[in-house]
Amino acid sequence: MGIGRKLADELGQELSALFIGNEISQAADEAIFFGADKVYVIDMPLFKDYLTDSYVAAWEKLSKQITPEILLLGHTSLGRDLAPRLAFRLETGVTQDCVELSIDPETKLLQKTKPVYGGNALAIYVCQEGHPQMATIREKVMQPLKRDTSRKGEVIPFDPGLDETTIRGKVIGKVKEEVTGIKLEEADVVICGGRGLGGPEPFKQLEELARILNGAVGATRPPCDAKWVPSYYQIGLTGKLVSPS
Repeated sequence: MGIGRKLADELGQELSALFIGNEISQAADEAIFFGADKVYVIDMPLFKDYLTDSYVAAWEKLSKQITPEILLLGHTSLGRDLAPRLAFRLETGVTQDCVELSIDPETKLLQKTKPVYGGNALAIYVCQEGHPQMATIREKVMQPLKRDTSRKGEVIPFDPGLDETTIRGKVIGKVKEEVTGIKLEEADVVICGGRGLGGPEPFKQLEELARILNGAVGATRPPCDAKWVPSYYQIGLTGKLVSPS
């Protein structure tokens, strides 16, 4: 919300937020307290669980109705799944895993900065033709605004006109990921091990070190594939994104 507020102010536009889920309307005011001018709320049992079909369709319908200049999503597992599909439907492009966003003072276009070449360089992307200009934002890289309960805004219920007959997928079961300690994505300290450790035993030492440093343990893909550690330890392009301090 913080970067959205900054960009909206620079362009002289309103900042809108979208809440999707079931029984989530009561949380809409929080988005206003953190900088939104309008909050669109899709509160239906159909959206109790995340399904690609339903969420993409809902985002598409709202986006085509309000035609935003810029559309931002978090670079989470959901955002990575949703953003490219939504961009395709809106006939625009999306730059994923951005670490900085700014407005070009001359063109007023969104400049999107993201790591490239394995994080060894930064590249700036601009979408000159497609609208909305879309980006997903890496977690914990933008400065949040302070909560201001004096802010006023508008909460707008939105019905995307969807039902179960329009959704191809369904949730048939859930497997809860049992994680002890700090979540990898939220850790300020990450201790990572790779194939060079030679087996599962050295990871116990990393776990002890992470406990002492109040951090979390991560792993590259080979140890996860070899079952030395659970799959949720995996970080990188095919795993979890981390932002240690």
